[in-house]
Amino acid sequence: MRILTSTLAVLFMAGTAQAADLKCAQIKLVVPYTAGGATDVAARLVAKNIEPLLKIPTVIETRTGATGNIGTAFVANSTPDGCTLLVNGAVIATYPHSFKSLSYDPVKDLTAVGSIGVTPTVLVTNNKSINNLNDLIAWSKTKPEGLSYGSAGYGLLHHLAVEEIAEQTKSRLVHVPYRGGGSATQDLVTGELAFGSFALGSVVSFVRNGDLKILSVLQSSRTTLAPEAQTIAEQGFPKLNAGVHFMIFAPVKTHKDIVNKVSAALAKVVADPSLKRNFEAIGFDPIPMDADASNKLVRQTGIDWAPVVQRLKIQL
Repeated sequence: MRILTSTLAVLFMAGTAQAADLKCAQIKLVVPYTAGGATDVAARLVAKNIEPLLKIPTVIETRTGATGNIGTAFVANSTPDGCTLLVNGAVIATYPHSFKSLSYDPVKDLTAVGSIGVTPTVLVTNNKSINNLNDLIAWSKTKPEGLSYGSAGYGLLHHLAVEEIAEQTKSRLVHVPYRGGGSATQDLVTGELAFGSFALGSVVSFVRNGDLKILSVLQSSRTTLAPEAQTIAEQGFPKLNAGVHFMIFAPVKTHKDIVNKVSAALAKVVADPSLKRNFEAIGFDPIPMDADASNKLVRQTGIDWAPVVQRLKIQL
């Protein structure tokens, strides 16, 4: 009986070790956005640094289209062996509410392996007399037609955040959607728009040269990318977090041991000070986070922002 018990224990341990092994010729990190953008660059930095830890060649595969849903669906429907992973934002938890139909469920078909970091969302203006969110709201109250604001796209978190501010303050803030942040930023600098809501990385150069001013960072803690800028929590809105938090995801049936193995390696990569310097150049705040905390954040993102999507009747 003792021999049988020992044999079973050895087999169990062997099975557990085998389950944790990544049997990949290579790991594919699927980026569902345009090559050369901040998400793509961040993914390449992660791939380069995680490869020696996992001891498996790690490559980037770009699969764009349908607001990131082409690449996301591809990973959700991939073999759950840890060899095909996704880089995307926690905001995908709102997609069942903003898209008429999806070929995957972001919460049921994917699991977050760990966190890469946040691209902070900021409110910016070129108006020299407006210094913070309260000034902006007061200014809007003097304009019966409302204040125009730009964002990089309809239905993005940058857009949703301003609509939630408008709802909570009973202000008239009129959205002017653009296809990307470049032209919107230029119109903001020239005064065609009253203010804008953008990823900090896309406007930081304009802030540093004095063309734009940060009114608020839309999250609870200050960002090292602009440490002098006040958060929206400091300005009276403690529950409004609109930074876009990027994660690595795997198909939901991926073995927990594999998820934990990749998660541990990812946490080491993201905590490395050398990566932080590279991330700052593209507007990322690196934030290490394990799989459990990452999945909790994804679910909370859906809970926080789905009501805003539904109220605005957004359809993408």
